[in-house]
Amino acid sequence: MKKSNNLLIILNIFFLFYYSFQLLVFTDEFMLNNLGIYNHAIAGLSEIIGIIFLALSLSLLYILINNINSQLPLFLTIFLIQLLIFLNFLRYIFTDNPGETTIESITGNAIIFLFGVIISFIFIFINFNKLK
Repeated sequence: MKKSNNLLIILNIFFLFYYSFQLLVFTDEFMLNNLGIYNHAIAGLSEIIGIIFLALSLSLLYILINNINSQLPLFLTIFLIQLLIFLNFLRYIFTDNPGETTIESITGNAIIFLFGVIISFIFIFINFNKLK
């Protein structure tokens, strides 16, 4: 793989692993800081999302070690998850309705997810033929 591909995959691994770590290890603190409330149902959903992000980051690590051939469904899944979460954050920003948290917290998370979307898009665009 090219060095640029490795860099884009590594950035995506860090992105997914960061949120996975936050959601799994610091569930209570992450919820209070980003959502403003604590609720057991929301904590459970946060942990499930953390597990999904961990699985995706480990899958990318496996691809980094092996190769990217025929991995388009995985990369599209990651891209779509990042894009949909980013769009959801934008909905809160544009409606100025952050709920129990602050608009600054939502904006910060939206910016982080925007970087993830850009990184994933660039990677898929550059490697589309290898990924098919």
